[in-house]
Amino acid sequence: MPPKSPQKSTSEESISTAGYPRIERLIETEDFEPINKSFGTTYGELEKIARQKAGLGKAKQAKKAMKAYELVMNLLKELLKLKYQMVEAYKQQEAQKK
Repeated sequence: MPPKSPQKSTSEESISTAGYPRIERLIETEDFEPINKSFGTTYGELEKIARQKAGLGKAKQAKKAMKAYELVMNLLKELLKLKYQMVEAYKQQEAQKK
């Protein structure tokens, strides 16, 4: 039987989450500069590999990886959009209370 994890003591840690704290922090802070640099560089390398004639298997794999990067970026955009919608809904709810 695995050991039990220690109980979280701070109120911030006790908030129930889906278990993706790095993604949550990214959406919360909107600091996309490091991820944009990393994804941009890697995506560029994948484009070079995808255009190569030799190693057709590598080109297919590179195209699949590029598609995965695109899906991740689309997901992050959707999460950010949802954040803005939630903030707006909260503001409207608070305005109605007053």
